[in-house]
Amino acid sequence: MASFEEQFYLENPSRWDIFKRDLRLLLYLIRPAVDWLVRGTLIRRALRRAKNSGQPMILEDVIDGPAE
Repeated sequence: MASFEEQFYLENPSRWDIFKRDLRLLLYLIRPAVDWLVRGTLIRRALRRAKNSGQPMILEDVIDGPAE
């Protein structure tokens, strides 16, 4: 995998190159934010279910998904 600098550093860029780079950077930064949002929601729901049922919450089951 290319380093952050290799992915986003431009030498003598045009305005179009800068726009494309900025768009790639935005997508690069949005992915972890969405992942944190989704996983955080799943964890909060699982914690609420565990509290209501009185059962312990196993974090690995929530993050990895249900065992099959």
